[in-house]
Amino acid sequence: MAGPVSRLTENLSRDRRHMAILERPAQASPSRAAVKPSRPRVIAPWIGIGVALVTYLGAGIPSYWGDEGASVMSAQRPWSSLAAELSTVDAVHGMYYALLHLWIDAFGATEWSTRALSTIGIGFLAAGVVVLGRRWFDRRTAILAGLLIAVVPRASLLAAETRGYSIAAAAAVWVTILFVRLVDRDARRRAWIGYGIAVAVSGTFFLYLLMMPVVHFVALRTRRERTSARVVRRWLTSLAIAAPLALPIVVVSQFQKGQIAFLAHRSYVTPAGVVVTPWFGHLQVALVMWPLLILGVLVLARGSKRGERRAEGFLPVLTWLLLPAFALILFDLLVSPVYNPRYLSFSLPAVALLISTGVWAVLDAARRIGARKGMAVAVIVLTAVAAATVVPEFVRQRTPFAKDGGADFRAAAAEVGAHARPGDTVLFGTTSRNSRAPRLAYRLYPGDFAGLRDPQLIAAYDRTNGLWDRLATVSDVAHGLSSDTVWLLESGSTGSSKADLAALQAAGFTRTSHTHIHRTVVYEFQKGMQS
Repeated sequence: MAGPVSRLTENLSRDRRHMAILERPAQASPSRAAVKPSRPRVIAPWIGIGVALVTYLGAGIPSYWGDEGASVMSAQRPWSSLAAELSTVDAVHGMYYALLHLWIDAFGATEWSTRALSTIGIGFLAAGVVVLGRRWFDRRTAILAGLLIAVVPRASLLAAETRGYSIAAAAAVWVTILFVRLVDRDARRRAWIGYGIAVAVSGTFFLYLLMMPVVHFVALRTRRERTSARVVRRWLTSLAIAAPLALPIVVVSQFQKGQIAFLAHRSYVTPAGVVVTPWFGHLQVALVMWPLLILGVLVLARGSKRGERRAEGFLPVLTWLLLPAFALILFDLLVSPVYNPRYLSFSLPAVALLISTGVWAVLDAARRIGARKGMAVAVIVLTAVAAATVVPEFVRQRTPFAKDGGADFRAAAAEVGAHARPGDTVLFGTTSRNSRAPRLAYRLYPGDFAGLRDPQLIAAYDRTNGLWDRLATVSDVAHGLSSDTVWLLESGSTGSSKADLAALQAAGFTRTSHTHIHRTVVYEFQKGMQS
């Protein structure tokens, strides 16, 4: 009996296993599906790391410029001094300054160090573009868009700049990823509270990121799957939480809006300032990128009408591209100046995804026309055109005087450091605007001025609630100088140096040399010598 019973038990067991397999025919499919979505999560970090490494190439070569000087000097202030500064100016950059403060404490204040933080931001941006692109479009679009972050000129520029815009762009894409995942998972109320906090915090890195919920609203309205009323209610509740959290930075920014009054004199709202500078830097790059971007829009618009799954992100991404630009331009024209091309940096994910779609449309058309041969030709042509336009722009961004039309603070400081001796006096012209003032060389490269006398200083920047040192003029101090050698740094773009030179000559000094660096002129004076 044992033998037949045993065989019967084995047969029943085998039959149950077979039935279980038949009753669950999709088990193999979910396992494959689980692997497929996981690939972007595996690929995305590697693309982020690769993009960060590429954009870090040469990042430390250009000299700091004025806006970076504001970042570095703010981050080097004592915490109490930083708080005092933010109470009067630059509160909109406060979160970045605090982060940079910790970074400089750990890694120092050289260009290579501080710009590494921005490069990390670009890496997170690229990884986020891959993750979001996979969800809203398809895998190949996502991967190419992530790689494009390395070569879109605005992104490669932000990676080599000690400002918070790369981190803000990364925050925009990752807050959007959080939103999408909460909607997809029908998340609990607690998770949505986290989203509301994330929206508010992102606004402290860059105020205009508070526009992103409009993009998310469009995503809700155009989502293929039906969005439950419960998800909409929780999203609205999260925004009700975000609003009071973001209110302080909105209010403070209004009180400090005088700090962007200079925009009234810059005339940024021009055809080039709207369609070229925000993302592409120069016309030749724009002439390559814009046709691909527009082609991407057209392809996605057609796919959206057809109900294609890969076009789900079309309207949200288009909103992401256009809304910030239109809003800032209209406000600039109708209310007060607020538009600056760099303020559109957080739309970079949309730019990359649309260009990626356009590139794939070109490659698909080539493949249909000429199979593999046509595809290869298209790849070669696109690569050659990109290399001829984007690569020179990438290299230009990483030349010694690339910033702000020729910032040369490091070279000017090095000139003084190479020839001045302890006990000499150093003076600075005071008529240039603060972001171009020669005095920044002293603050950004203090090692080159070690041991030199600094008689112009009235109040050090970190003992005020402003951004910059308060200085006496050269004329005010010239007659009281006791050093035999005086070094004078003047901006070559102003005519004020004549008054400073005359003041030193009247005080008994003779100019013995001068060196024109790039935008700064370094003069050497000796006491009592005859010219």
